[in-house]
Amino acid sequence: MSVLAFSVSHRGNAVQFSVDGSQTLGDLRQRLEEQFGVAPQQQRLLLKGEIGAPSAGDSMLIASLIPASSRVVLIGTPATELAEHLKSSERREEGRANYDKYRATTVFRTRDSAEHSEHGFLKFETLPGLPHQASALAMLRRLARDEGVRGIMRKRQYSVGVLRELHPNERTILGYNRNRGEVIALRLRTDDLDGFRDYVDVRKVLMHELAHMVWDEHDERFHRLNHELCQELDELDWTRRGQTVGGGAPSSGPRFRQTTVEDSVDGGALTSGGFVLGGTAPQLPPGDSVVEPENRRELAFQAWQKRQK
Repeated sequence: MSVLAFSVSHRGNAVQFSVDGSQTLGDLRQRLEEQFGVAPQQQRLLLKGEIGAPSAGDSMLIASLIPASSRVVLIGTPATELAEHLKSSERREEGRANYDKYRATTVFRTRDSAEHSEHGFLKFETLPGLPHQASALAMLRRLARDEGVRGIMRKRQYSVGVLRELHPNERTILGYNRNRGEVIALRLRTDDLDGFRDYVDVRKVLMHELAHMVWDEHDERFHRLNHELCQELDELDWTRRGQTVGGGAPSSGPRFRQTTVEDSVDGGALTSGGFVLGGTAPQLPPGDSVVEPENRRELAFQAWQKRQK
């Protein structure tokens, strides 16, 4: 009985196959699953068009479909990757489902009286139903214990009622400060909910929100204070002397405004009337203290238009 030899390539990995004249396309699909991990129903075989399309069933002989010495291309995702993608999608869907629940009910709260003094953070809140809650809480506490942050809170006499985790579904902002210290929320997690943002980046956002303890709008006074806080963060942290908040060498000369970076953090302080964007704050529905993403984008665009005039 004659033997047919050909190769199958999947994601650049080419493997030689030899079959006899009695083997069918279904037999080949089973071997491809063993070799590449792609389930038969996920396989697409290409050779001058698709092999095994609906009009050609798996019972057809391989010899009638694939010429000798041909190079067939296999397209398909391995089952392990599909399972991981499904798991990640389920976590994201769970996060979206928990978002409304989080806003409508309560959050997981903890209070550490040993950490709280007259000037500092009173409570910490993480999001319920999301993975790695202990890690999220640890990051909030690490921020509160940061020598530079503690130094600023004492020097500036800042007191924050709640340091809260911001849900990653709030993709348009990285944090907010409600009512000048009633609540500061920071985005800790990555979009897929599987990991956490870099600590130094989160701490920079915290400096931005602490500047809203004094100034609501992103004007020159706000940017000046934000710059001062970033400098003090380094100066008051004895463990990081000689480094900047971004990890590099200290800069020379004043530089108060970085519009594209700073204005994209939160769009302005969150007051009882909404986000302040260089004008009168929009009124929110009764009982609601968070601007919806669509409205926030529109407000940010309007503020950008004003700055261009």
